[in-house]
Amino acid sequence: MSLPTHFPLKAADGKTIEIPSVGFGTWQASEGTWCKDAVLTALNAGYRHLDCAWMYGVDKEIGEAIRESGIPREEIFITSKFWPHFAAPENVELCLDLVLKGMGLDYIDLWLIHWPYAAKPTSRAALEVAVGGSTSTDDQMAIAKEGGTPVIDWEHTPARIAKAKGKQGSFAPTWAAMEKLVNKGKTRTIGVSNFSIGDLKEILSYVEDIPISNNQIEVHPWLPQNELIAFGNEHGILTTCWSPFAGQKSDGATLLKDAAVIKLAEKSSMDVGQLLQSWAVQRGTVPLGKSGTPDRIKSNLKIRKLSDEAMKALDSLALPKNQGRTTDPSEDWDLPLFED
Repeated sequence: MSLPTHFPLKAADGKTIEIPSVGFGTWQASEGTWCKDAVLTALNAGYRHLDCAWMYGVDKEIGEAIRESGIPREEIFITSKFWPHFAAPENVELCLDLVLKGMGLDYIDLWLIHWPYAAKPTSRAALEVAVGGSTSTDDQMAIAKEGGTPVIDWEHTPARIAKAKGKQGSFAPTWAAMEKLVNKGKTRTIGVSNFSIGDLKEILSYVEDIPISNNQIEVHPWLPQNELIAFGNEHGILTTCWSPFAGQKSDGATLLKDAAVIKLAEKSSMDVGQLLQSWAVQRGTVPLGKSGTPDRIKSNLKIRKLSDEAMKALDSLALPKNQGRTTDPSEDWDLPLFED
């Protein structure tokens, strides 16, 4: 039995649309000039799902790759996200307009808030010309900061996080602004990224016509996120998985070089990327693997059903007490992320 090539994604009016079960990630694509070539390689290899974000700063290159590929726009599923300093309801559409302009597109398929908090921009005028990307300065990104930490817009920060810091906040006005973008046809669906169960519950309490379609979170065998995925499934929220190969831990360990993972891949006649992507899809989630190497880009797409033995072995790699998390900006931002 083969693995699914698509999953249903909840849309407005009780309808669903299809999202390809394997996506191609473009995070950190601004480091060097590989983005356009990598995306073009991915599209030519058969990927039809691109995971993007304003923060990545590579919308222009992605748009060029799409056009150069010759693949009709409607055959490609495109996700993007707005950084927290666009989270005030009056700025959500502005960020999407910047993304669409950068890519040269009329719409995207899925629009997400990148992190569950709102930050203050330096000014509305600065936002209108803000430049994303990991090499951008704070001034170019128009993020207001004090002592190197983002200035939080507590009013539009999810209630759980605001309350934990002795403040009051609600994501409701921002969610309402996101819903309007579906009605305007600028995005087909909306969702969130890096939200905990508690944060999801807040939105579920006021969602009406346009559902939370997706929660994009860090997921891999070290950090399987079983409870969060199960909660999402219970409420029709599909999980997409950033960093499906995991990042590097503080001790230098990487999942891609884990002896147990390498042995399982060899036993399954796969490379490690194929194995980890297959594990994710077999669990009913969507991996968003990234690579700049043409051979790996191609092989990461060639998923297939794993044996029960292989699935159990990968499941057994989960590390306790969130020790498997390889990206956590909670301390840098002074926010209680990933909690309920």
